[in-house]
Amino acid sequence: ESQQTLDSFCNEKRQTFINSRLEELNRLRTNVEELACVQDVTQQNTNSIKTSIDRIEQDINKIQFNFRPLLIDEHLIVRRSQDLLPFPPSNQVIELTDSSYAVLAGNKQHLLVHREPTLCLLDRQLTIIKETPWPLDDISDICWSSVLNRFIVINSQYVFILDERTMVLEQCLTSDTVNWIRGTCSDTKLYLSTEGIGSSIFEYTLMPSIVLLKEWKSPVTCAHNEWIEDLKFHNDFLGLVIGRCKNNAVCFELRSTVTLNCLWSIQLEEVCSMYATRCCPMLNHQWIVVAFRNPRIFHISSGGKLISADKKCRSPSNICQIGSNLLAIWDQKCIYLQNLCCII
Repeated sequence: ESQQTLDSFCNEKRQTFINSRLEELNRLRTNVEELACVQDVTQQNTNSIKTSIDRIEQDINKIQFNFRPLLIDEHLIVRRSQDLLPFPPSNQVIELTDSSYAVLAGNKQHLLVHREPTLCLLDRQLTIIKETPWPLDDISDICWSSVLNRFIVINSQYVFILDERTMVLEQCLTSDTVNWIRGTCSDTKLYLSTEGIGSSIFEYTLMPSIVLLKEWKSPVTCAHNEWIEDLKFHNDFLGLVIGRCKNNAVCFELRSTVTLNCLWSIQLEEVCSMYATRCCPMLNHQWIVVAFRNPRIFHISSGGKLISADKKCRSPSNICQIGSNLLAIWDQKCIYLQNLCCII
């Protein structure tokens, strides 16, 4: 791919040079035709045209390409993607209260977390810059909507929109029939999954208003003895963590947002489905999955293959991205950051 880029650049520069010389030749041809119609052509006119033609010939015969060396900041290339795990120790950490819910979501610059008794907006250094009281007992999930430019905060029965500029919560959905447990946004849609065996997925529009489009039910979403532990949207697909009653097993699947058909599925070994397992999309269409009980962190390829697994981590219970180069990981009673500049 790099060679193709260089070839394309050189061809473009070469063609630009040739076109400029052709334009000059066409100009000289026009001058010659005009002089042919003039009676008093001087030797000076002839010499000027000849000099211009000689200069063009020299330019073409002596084309040189001067390339300056490409300077690469070595600090940005630390480890290759297959060496992502285990994560190195992090110095960027924020402590949490015991009763905080393990929910967090990021946009390009900020991270929104629950830190009992408030929702806290953190910057990329994990400094609290704003906060607002959380009015309900429980909180199920948080996600970011780029089209609304708002965070979406999910309770089992209520969904709120949070403007990070004002930190004002605005209720937008209510449910009396189901308990919502997870949420994620595409560019135009909001997806909410329900708690319990045989989970459903509710699909809503986001603009011009939040309106229910469709309810996806079991067995399309999952089997009747399975449930959705997490879901995340990424590049027109949904990543689903599916828990199973049989053997307390957990798998991660990539689904079409159009049909919910499964493109691929990977079994997550030695993961207990009775405890939260969360997922997060990354660069190059790869995924990270974290499991709290029997602690595990899985790095999964874009094709559904296990790249690596860390079995010596502490107890990660949630994970999300901040921008394109930071991972925020909720681990026990703290959140810590990992830099993804190393993924190439």
